[in-house]
Amino acid sequence: MSTQQTNRSSERGTALVAALLLVALMAAVAVQLMDVTRFAAFRTAQIDQRAQALWTARGARELAEAAFLNAGEPGRAVMRADEAWLAGPVVFPLENGQVVGQVSDHNNCLNINALVRPEVSGEDRLGTEAAQLEVERLRQGFLRLSAEIGVRPGEAESVLAQIIDWMDLDGSAEPGGAEDRAYAAFTPPYRAANQRFVELEELRALPVMTPELYARYQPFLCVLPIAEQPPLNINTVALDRAMLLAVLLDEDLTPGDAETVLFRRPPAGYESLEEVWADPLIAALELSDEAKMRLGLRSRWFEMEVSVRLTDTQFQLEQLAELRDSNDLRRRNQRFGAF
Repeated sequence: MSTQQTNRSSERGTALVAALLLVALMAAVAVQLMDVTRFAAFRTAQIDQRAQALWTARGARELAEAAFLNAGEPGRAVMRADEAWLAGPVVFPLENGQVVGQVSDHNNCLNINALVRPEVSGEDRLGTEAAQLEVERLRQGFLRLSAEIGVRPGEAESVLAQIIDWMDLDGSAEPGGAEDRAYAAFTPPYRAANQRFVELEELRALPVMTPELYARYQPFLCVLPIAEQPPLNINTVALDRAMLLAVLLDEDLTPGDAETVLFRRPPAGYESLEEVWADPLIAALELSDEAKMRLGLRSRWFEMEVSVRLTDTQFQLEQLAELRDSNDLRRRNQRFGAF
């Protein structure tokens, strides 16, 4: 073979290798483009699905609010025990999923923001002593509730102390509590809020709080944007929440007696509080006028939950609403996300 033929063969081999390399590079680019396109299509579908879920949830919320307001007479002073929104979740089927809506009475829970009295000054201090006595009563109620749900005394005291330290403005920790120094040891570090709780899940930031402990407290506690405990609505409180009646009304009322009181409640509820005071177990407590204000027949705070399931993804909208004297609902806060 001549030198010229050898050079031509070498050039053809080089050209072939270059062509193969170019094909491999173009194939890699094509695969990458397909991945990018597939991801973009998936992302667009997810955005569309999220938008669809959000507007579906908003529509369901509007429907729930309208149904709730139309459930009784405008400005009604009594919420009856047989109102439709107390019946539990309502399910609406969709083409590719479903919507589930539910309304719960947030007067019937222990407001943890009421466990710390707000800082007051000047003339506002006139009622401080009575207010502090009420705070102490609620703290004892919290410890009593903790015992009823199976939380050990030392653990319950630590939970209460850390709730107080989370909200109060001073930097000194309560016995068993936690201030900034304790939270600085976490990774990543954070600080105590030094303000009222915004949502109940903040409890999970407390050093003493475990998932199991939170699950025990969660059905009985709530967060309201006020520093007071609202009156318990004896018409709408569920039978399985009878211990709330015991811990919030009077220390002499046992959970068993509270369950008895709710069990013999009229099917449609009480028409007036005088009927409540006539119950033998309640009458035996000889409640003061101040104590009687801890019960009511009309609620002010409600949580509305809307769960939207589209294909394999579930979205949830939760809002806290305030029923005002003008019989309209004011949305105080809300959150929306995928679960």
